[in-house]
Amino acid sequence: MKFIFDFDDVLFNTKKFKEKIYLSVEKVGISRDVEETYYKEFRKYAFSLKIFLTNLFAREKKRSVSVDAIYEEIMSDCERLLNKDLLEIVQKLSASDCFILTSGDEEFQKDKIRRSGIEKLFSEITVVPDSKREAMNKICAQYKDEKVIFIDDKQKFLDDLDLAKCPNLKTILCDEQGLEKLKAEIIK
Repeated sequence: MKFIFDFDDVLFNTKKFKEKIYLSVEKVGISRDVEETYYKEFRKYAFSLKIFLTNLFAREKKRSVSVDAIYEEIMSDCERLLNKDLLEIVQKLSASDCFILTSGDEEFQKDKIRRSGIEKLFSEITVVPDSKREAMNKICAQYKDEKVIFIDDKQKFLDDLDLAKCPNLKTILCDEQGLEKLKAEIIK
């Protein structure tokens, strides 16, 4: 059996991470209202924290603030923001059976994963700009004789999958019952 995990809001607490961003930026004198408004505009694209900070500081005329220093301050919390319950399950599985398939800016996503300290728990980490369909088709085809379990927090990514091309795929929405559903699949 193969297990494919999304990163943000599945393995990683993105809500707390976003709060860390807001708090760190507030320290340099940019109000939360300004941050949140710009974040909503900027979030429409594959999110890169460095580009977000660079553009926000330029817009708010904070040129003397070091983007790198604020980035490091924010990213220093990555390991602390992991989903401990899910991580406990992943640690019991073989790395050769575990994958990360996440969407976003590749450099930023891989930096968060690296700083989280979980790379060694996964045989493959794939970052796509948006749809996970093609990457999922590839994994399911590669392991066509095995059951593939995909855990994601966004229904839109589950709905986008081509289940006809992935007959060995079982999806789990990472919601209140997601962890229990995953545990049930593992013991089957």
